[in-house]
Amino acid sequence: MTEATDLGGTLHAWADRFADRPAVIDAEATLTFSALDRAADDWAAALVGAGCAGRHVGLLGANGAAWLAAAFGAWRAGATLVPISTFVTARELGEILEDAELAALIMQPRLHSHDYAAMLQAQPPSQRPQHQFPLGVEAPQAGAPAVSEASAPNRQVDPEAIAAILYTSGTTGRAKGVMLSHRAILATVRPTAERGGLGPDDALLSTLPLFWVAGLVIRALPTLASGCALILVERFTPELVLATLRRHRPTALHLRPPQIGQLLSHPDFDPALLAHVRRGGGRIEWFQPYLDAGSTWLITGYGMTETAGYVTALDCRDPPEVRRTGIGSPLPGVEIHIMDAAGQRCGPGITGEVRVRAPGLFSGYHRQPPGTALDADGFLRTGDLGHIDAAGQFHFSGRSKDLLRVKGINVSPAEVEAVLASHPAVDAAYVVGLPPDALEQEIVALVATRGDAPLPEAELRALATDALSHYKRPARYVSVRHGDVPLSGTAKPVRARLAELAARRVGSDLD
Repeated sequence: MTEATDLGGTLHAWADRFADRPAVIDAEATLTFSALDRAADDWAAALVGAGCAGRHVGLLGANGAAWLAAAFGAWRAGATLVPISTFVTARELGEILEDAELAALIMQPRLHSHDYAAMLQAQPPSQRPQHQFPLGVEAPQAGAPAVSEASAPNRQVDPEAIAAILYTSGTTGRAKGVMLSHRAILATVRPTAERGGLGPDDALLSTLPLFWVAGLVIRALPTLASGCALILVERFTPELVLATLRRHRPTALHLRPPQIGQLLSHPDFDPALLAHVRRGGGRIEWFQPYLDAGSTWLITGYGMTETAGYVTALDCRDPPEVRRTGIGSPLPGVEIHIMDAAGQRCGPGITGEVRVRAPGLFSGYHRQPPGTALDADGFLRTGDLGHIDAAGQFHFSGRSKDLLRVKGINVSPAEVEAVLASHPAVDAAYVVGLPPDALEQEIVALVATRGDAPLPEAELRALATDALSHYKRPARYVSVRHGDVPLSGTAKPVRARLAELAARRVGSDLD
């Protein structure tokens, strides 16, 4: 059988191979591979009938079978999927709608405290998509031609066509739309699935949001490619994950590191709930002492949205000594250059800037000049620091650019600073992450007020709650004077010294 070259055709191949095995399980439904394939056909027909083939289709809703059915339907219709974070605020949604040029929006009207329908109505009429569909496993039928008329399932999709535009934080503070082709996504999905070691007899519980590259390309698609059942929770709470573990007893897990700590420290946690776990994402030491190091093989790696997920990853067959320190060797076709400050390549073990050229490399940023963020040789300048050891294993050292890393997500200091600076009592705001070079950081805001005004912390917290997704909100606020702020020779704040100042102030607050 010829290997499919687009995501819609790939689901057809999975359905042929795995048929009536469970593909996606959530609190509402279990879809087999065949049922997911049929649901994607129906969504494709609805979108083609609405004239959305070849256009941008937004998707805003909770993790679940319905989300994946709509996503595969968009791909099968030849549309470009634009996933939208369920953490989005009205301001953030407006920015995405302004940039993304959506022909349609598939949306869950409300999710807990988030009223997405109200957020959409608050946008200017010119920015609201022409077509709006309620999210569900079953596609809306009104006005949609039959599948045979639309020929959606048989639509030929160019592998180089943009399959998805994923919005990610940039150093400027404005979300950037990362364009990923069908070819790029599949170039990452297939080797990630091979290294994960999952199979049709497995079931994996994931809490990673599908609207991020980690949840979709690193986790969901490789899981399905393995014939493994994907168990999704609508959102993370320790109670919900514990209930799902009791109900399904999965053989594999993928949680974000902060979630693991919350789960293991919960008073209702029972080690027996992890008795069946043998595969998944992360490091086994995060689960210690509850997983058997001799029989449990988790994988982790290094990657980003611009590379369609992993560029390096551990293999479930790697020996313990490799798994303890590195985060994997390059995936097939991936080239990683470690560069020093003079632009020369570093040797093994020498730390420098990480640059990547890979089959999964993005096709550019939506509505930005071609080649943005690439060097003259077509390598992505990641802004990260790392080295490759003599055995070919990659090691992450830190970040050389301004982006912070909070709960596994990139956060732009400039975006948070702009929101805080909009308060009338604030003269300037500076945002840093502590610890400075950690993979997981806490956001600290250094705030200079106008005149002698006291720090309006409660009002700033309310402002951040209204304008920023929860992971972007500062955990701590520190009052500073302008004279305290370290400036460069060009009168710009020095981020490294700002972080040192924040660490001293936060430390003194705790003394």
